[in-house]
Amino acid sequence: MMTNPRNKSDELSETTKTWLKEKAVEELLCLRNSVNTQPIMKGEICKQDSIDFYNKVKRKGYKRNSVTLEKYGFSGTPDLVGNDCVVKIVTSWDATTFPFFGDEVCKLIKKYGHDWQCRVYMMLFDMNSAVVSYCLIDTPTVTPNGEPLLHKWDDRSLHRFEGKVDAQKRVSTSEVMERDRLIELKMLERYVVANRYYQNYLAELHNK
Repeated sequence: MMTNPRNKSDELSETTKTWLKEKAVEELLCLRNSVNTQPIMKGEICKQDSIDFYNKVKRKGYKRNSVTLEKYGFSGTPDLVGNDCVVKIVTSWDATTFPFFGDEVCKLIKKYGHDWQCRVYMMLFDMNSAVVSYCLIDTPTVTPNGEPLLHKWDDRSLHRFEGKVDAQKRVSTSEVMERDRLIELKMLERYVVANRYYQNYLAELHNK
């Protein structure tokens, strides 16, 4: 939603408009484009393992957060909530997608919008800082349901790290993001615009 449009005369980017249209179709017609890739499945399956690994490496004692807050049209469930900081945990698919270096962490955060996600978390949970931490842990061969997660064409050497790669090198954490009220104001302003477009898309689809 916060992606700026290429044409300065436009209120929203084409990417945002497309996303809003998809949400309108999902709400009115219950037609949802469900994406379930191997990396997504690993992220869901291994979330707790990554949190435990992060706690071990960083010598923390975080418990996984299950509280979802909603405010101003935004909602969010950060993975970890501390006294004044939220932490987003990202489980990397394999060694080729893990950011070993700081500049790679920064690029990935920008690419996938994790920075904006963290700003939503800070606003909702009234926290003053946030970080994103990437974890590289072993990939299970199968899912809890017994479905293959790793296939014969997957290079197992890129998915097995215990006893081979030092744990410290398998956690990459972003620089601390500080809360910025001016940025939050821009987020709220952009939400008003996006919601107007969304309501128009709903009305158009409903009356079609």
